[in-house]
Amino acid sequence: MRIHHSLRLPSSLPAVLLSICVTLLGGCGGYVLKGRAVVGAYNTIELVDKDDPRLADRGTPGVRVEAIRDPQSLGRKIVATANSGGDGTIRLAISDFGAGFLEEEWELKAAMGGASYTANVFELPFDSDSVRLLVVVKPGSGRAGGSMQTESERELDSFDIRLPKDSAIYR
Repeated sequence: MRIHHSLRLPSSLPAVLLSICVTLLGGCGGYVLKGRAVVGAYNTIELVDKDDPRLADRGTPGVRVEAIRDPQSLGRKIVATANSGGDGTIRLAISDFGAGFLEEEWELKAAMGGASYTANVFELPFDSDSVRLLVVVKPGSGRAGGSMQTESERELDSFDIRLPKDSAIYR
């Protein structure tokens, strides 16, 4: 008498799907924008090509970069911060779910020594390694004031009332 045992291997499709899900969900804490803070003739914060020649300019330490999720809503919040190192290197790690995956706006702001230098709104690319964060600061040109002042100015600008920027309400 012959006994035949049938060994059934699981389908590879569920294993592949599980692998994809783990990769996508596991990447939620791994979104990192790399770049540099450099000294320049104007203030800007940009996402640039990895080969942008400005990334080789003289780096500057102590530039603080903030990532603000959903900047135009009441639910806006700072989700990540980073400071530039001695050579200007920046590593901004965003651990919020959906960074670079969901289509949404993010505001990146740069400040140094208590002064705000620049801000810009971006849709983060899916592959954070495909771009570099470039922050250019012109020393001494930053505006004093915190995020509350910036928010107040933004709110005032949304009304039809036009006030001179040197008005006491902005101070």
